[in-house]
Amino acid sequence: MSMKQEKFSLTNDSYYSIEADKEYCSASQFLDFVGRPFIPGCEARAMAKLNGEYEEETTKAMLVGSILDTLWELDDLPLEEKLNIIADKYPECISSRGATKGELKNEYKQALQLYQRTLKDELFCKFMSGEKQVIMTGEIEGLPFKIKMDSYIPDVAIVDLKTTQDASMKHRKYVADSGNWETFYRGFAYDVQLAIYREIVRQNTGKTLRCYLAVIDKKEHPLPQIIELTPKMLDDALETVKANIPTVKMLKSGEVTNYCRCEECDYCRDTYKCKVLSAEEFETQD
Repeated sequence: MSMKQEKFSLTNDSYYSIEADKEYCSASQFLDFVGRPFIPGCEARAMAKLNGEYEEETTKAMLVGSILDTLWELDDLPLEEKLNIIADKYPECISSRGATKGELKNEYKQALQLYQRTLKDELFCKFMSGEKQVIMTGEIEGLPFKIKMDSYIPDVAIVDLKTTQDASMKHRKYVADSGNWETFYRGFAYDVQLAIYREIVRQNTGKTLRCYLAVIDKKEHPLPQIIELTPKMLDDALETVKANIPTVKMLKSGEVTNYCRCEECDYCRDTYKCKVLSAEEFETQD
């Protein structure tokens, strides 16, 4: 595939299509290739997804996050209408029998609880008051990128809505590879995601905006947070993106076909081929 940007109808309906992913890189696709502190990158898995050979399993956590995104995207509609749209969009999350027919299944009601908790916080609502799911495209180091923003406040801010297990300031997770205790936003490379968003918005508007995470955690009593990622953090993350783009371009163009495997993800486990290992070799693996 040529890295030259071609005409492509990028809409809400086509944004997540394989065709769009081949034409444009996204923050999530980029991180599939290069990895995050909490999740190793896997070139083999990323290319299998891009070629339509592998589809990542949609987990309950993903669906809860998607439903929350949809509730906020439709924030100008009555709740009943929102739930009807969610039922059409995510039928697997809706009860189809008994007294709860037509309602969210118990395991997905958490999304509604999180949404209702965020509505009670005036500052959270202010940051989520921007234009929803705004799509923009651009290029970084010659690689076409697409972005889709949860809350875009023109000339002011880019806000990304996130759920996490624990949004308290003391919470950290140990990363064995680096030996560091990382916050959730560094661990999942949300700084990289927002650095890409900020750069593509700058290319489209000429404005370098401040970037925020609107976060709600999934504890029994959900905690909302607004976290601003500093300009230096985003500048550093953008340099990381630029440094890795040559590899991503070669992979997407087909110039490189010997893909690295992480041997940890579901795709690698499903496609692993046995080989004879000596006990010494097995025991000395990192």
